[in-house]
Amino acid sequence: MDGKPLFQLNRDARAYLHSLGGRVPVMMIDDLFEDPAAIRESALRMSYHPPAYPYPGKIAELNASEPSLETFLRTVLSMVNGEYLPRIPPISDNGRQITRFARVMADFAITDVHPDELEPVQRAPHVDPVPIFGLVYLNRVDRGGTLFFYRTTAGQGADEPVGYHTETRGEYALAGKIEGQFNRLAVYPGFVPHSGEIVGDWIRGEERFTEPRLTLRLVFFP
Repeated sequence: MDGKPLFQLNRDARAYLHSLGGRVPVMMIDDLFEDPAAIRESALRMSYHPPAYPYPGKIAELNASEPSLETFLRTVLSMVNGEYLPRIPPISDNGRQITRFARVMADFAITDVHPDELEPVQRAPHVDPVPIFGLVYLNRVDRGGTLFFYRTTAGQGADEPVGYHTETRGEYALAGKIEGQFNRLAVYPGFVPHSGEIVGDWIRGEERFTEPRLTLRLVFFP
């Protein structure tokens, strides 16, 4: 790495807003980091553990004292407050409208649970416990993006089939998709039902361990 900061941002990266299916406002930044391959390599050397909630994989906490990480998080927080929040419909937290976020936390996450081994809660689209969430996709090999859904009355009460939820079925209709482009940051409303686009043979074989789906997750707090 020749001493280059690990989380060095690409100075030419620019944010843009996209609406998925006319329903879900997403801020995206492509070509985010100068050296995303180095970040992936470093991340895969870290120690991972299952979280306390039903995530279909494992996570690793980042070293908050890393200077380039602190710079990256400050920059993203500023962009969300300055370029995302003012351009989307008002959002609230515990009944209070959010006009800015005060902090952001980050970790790495690997998805590696075999579709046949998912718990029932992991098979359905979910919502996040925070109003705004962010992901950086760190996979050169296609490992899918993020799918968004809206709830319908059709199929209510039906059992969730075995496997990851990746299409319209039951009471969830597909609203749109973020492509999991390598080195892309996507910031989106966590309260819209969504699911990882986990498809293909890789999640059923050894590739889910040898070439895993890796994301850098960002959680924003008022």
